[in-house]
Amino acid sequence: MSSPLISIIIPTYNRLGYLREALDSVARQTFQNFEVIVVDDGSTEDIAAGVANHPACPTVVRQQNEGPAAARNHGIKKAAADIVAFLDSDDLWHPTKLERFIRALESDPDTRIYYGPMRPITDRGDTVAGRTKPCHAGWITEKLFCSSFVHVPTVVCRKELLVHEGGFDQTLPVCEDYDLWLRLSVMEPFGLVEDPLAMRRLHGDRLSKCSMSRNLAVKARVLRKFYELNATSGRLNRDVCKARLARVCFVAARAFFRNGEYERAIDGCRACRSYGGPALRTIPLALAAKSLARLRGNGRDDPDQTAHDKHTRLDELTPKAHS
Repeated sequence: MSSPLISIIIPTYNRLGYLREALDSVARQTFQNFEVIVVDDGSTEDIAAGVANHPACPTVVRQQNEGPAAARNHGIKKAAADIVAFLDSDDLWHPTKLERFIRALESDPDTRIYYGPMRPITDRGDTVAGRTKPCHAGWITEKLFCSSFVHVPTVVCRKELLVHEGGFDQTLPVCEDYDLWLRLSVMEPFGLVEDPLAMRRLHGDRLSKCSMSRNLAVKARVLRKFYELNATSGRLNRDVCKARLARVCFVAARAFFRNGEYERAIDGCRACRSYGGPALRTIPLALAAKSLARLRGNGRDDPDQTAHDKHTRLDELTPKAHS
């Protein structure tokens, strides 16, 4: 039996209903030379039994609950094809998605990674207006640093790129995709298929919308680490990137404040100021956080809280992966 041209990797965790719909969209593809690898990330649902007779013929591999980064990396290792496509279990593809992307890859052998815009939809399939970010082609590092516009279910790329770069960072519970695309953008130009051939389902159980203060802190950590490693690469404008970092750190600080995590809000304000963020925004928030921290008895003069903060500051955050 000949090897498939594309390996489709779908991580899932307890989303059997959505997963079946995602597989339906794969089965309807006009290009059919593919394999489907569903990585069950420790679900309590019986994923393998639930998709056993699906026409997309998925191979289900199971792992302990380690998060989406580990699940995608597992899928990459299992992939038999030289080209990899990603789909999340709660998202969908247009029937011509694979055909269009394969045509793009074959038309330009020097471009090894392609992506495109996502069309946001409701659970009922209705388009949600005003949620699509502008996309860019070529050497996109600076633009990508300033806006996260490369989405996992749109990406089709050569497997060798992912292997060479080490795949997704498994220490990240969110933004693991943003981190990888940033790293790849320094090495590779990105191709763009301009039509929205992937659909992102907007629902309340999305991982990206759980624990927003944590998610924003992780984004700040990813951007700060990338900036420090690539500030002299020639692909980043320092002033532009510092302005982006100041904004992200402030938004994270504000989210921590609203969540009652006042010490982390203070750290976020300090990080914002270190990148040139305006004092008129950060000082009032930091002062309010300090006052409320004292009132609640969880300021830095609390030894237990100080020990906790040592490991949860914005610039030292090392979150555990989970789904």
